[in-house]
Amino acid sequence: MAKLWRRLLVLLIGGVIAVPYAAVVIWAVTASDRVGNRADSLTIIVVGIIAFALLCIPAFLAVIRALERTLAEQLLELSIPTPPRRPRTADRLRGALFYFGHTFAGALLLLTIVVLVPAAVVLAVDPQQAHELSDGLIGTDTSLAATVLPAGLIQTLAVGILLMCIAIIVVEGYFLPNYALILLGLSAADRAELAGRERARRFRRTVLAREVHDSIGHALTVTTMQAAVAKRALQTDPTSAEAAVDEIARTGREAVAELDHVLALLRAEADLEADDDAVIGAETAQQPRRTSEDIEVLAEEARSVGHPTQLRISGDMGSLPAAVAHELHRIVREALTNSLRHASEPGASVSISVDARVVTLTVSNACVVGTRGARINAGAGRGLQGISERVELFGGEVRWTADGGSWTLEAVLPTTSGAAANTGTATTNGAARVTDE
Repeated sequence: MAKLWRRLLVLLIGGVIAVPYAAVVIWAVTASDRVGNRADSLTIIVVGIIAFALLCIPAFLAVIRALERTLAEQLLELSIPTPPRRPRTADRLRGALFYFGHTFAGALLLLTIVVLVPAAVVLAVDPQQAHELSDGLIGTDTSLAATVLPAGLIQTLAVGILLMCIAIIVVEGYFLPNYALILLGLSAADRAELAGRERARRFRRTVLAREVHDSIGHALTVTTMQAAVAKRALQTDPTSAEAAVDEIARTGREAVAELDHVLALLRAEADLEADDDAVIGAETAQQPRRTSEDIEVLAEEARSVGHPTQLRISGDMGSLPAAVAHELHRIVREALTNSLRHASEPGASVSISVDARVVTLTVSNACVVGTRGARINAGAGRGLQGISERVELFGGEVRWTADGGSWTLEAVLPTTSGAAANTGTATTNGAARVTDE
């Protein structure tokens, strides 16, 4: 019942809006009839048409469409998203169509309440009124004393017209929410744009989750292992214990710097909402350019906690685009973190090959097929998911296998397409370097 009253209220508001239009029409008709001069009558009709046209202009304004949308949301309990852009011509036409439909439906409701219902009641209760209306409306043939339209038929028509108007009002009220959603809701272009923005928001959330997992997860893994080394060497080898504590401090400082970067991304979220094109650039903004020395630091961190790591770099990493070098560093870091956590035996092998078109990374360590670590390495962990997302973002390929007691991760990043194309292309350098424990 409450829903019915709210819909009737919406129609009644439309009737109030229709009053100025009805007033202009009534004035033009009555004034032109009273004027005997044909030219003056035509002038009044033209003035009435101009006034009516001026009253129609607000229907095409964006503010009126916004007000109609607010009215529909409040009284019809609809959820109509705000368009993500300024209204276009098609949007204004749809808004005007709802406005005029709302106004017509309201005018019909107001006419029914104010005119038809009282008239039908009077004609039904007092048949004499029907006779007088018959004489005045149709006229009487005095010579035959016969009424052209019988009074009983007038009563029947009055009730029929009333019921027809009520039926139309009921149908209008029933379909009113549907019309509001269609005419005041989002267009196909709006829905596509909002869907794109939602995908961008999900992408940013994925980026932030990946940043936290990769940076903080690696730092915690190394710190935990260094703490274990320091505890074991505290009594027997104070120098090694001190070195482990220094490594913990260095790793902690790097983790704080990474966390500051992630917090900066969070603070910039509102700006990224307004500029979705900056999503990828924001991820790598204000990051230091990674070199082979940074990769060597990762290998040295693994060695310092008793995880012998062999690093081979073939080609010139300095020729890599900054974005590719940055992502390569993070992939190596995550791969070594997984190796530290899940390798069945200490030790890992890292191989990086740079050529003119791609950079290929291969990381392998020992594993026992069927163990929980092997299952995680087989793709269930969030770390591997993050690596896959990073590689796919650059249009590369990644695969991993656990076979013959060895776990192997291989990633290929293009250096001349996708995100890398914005920062230059790679060149080949024949130098090769092998670093062992």
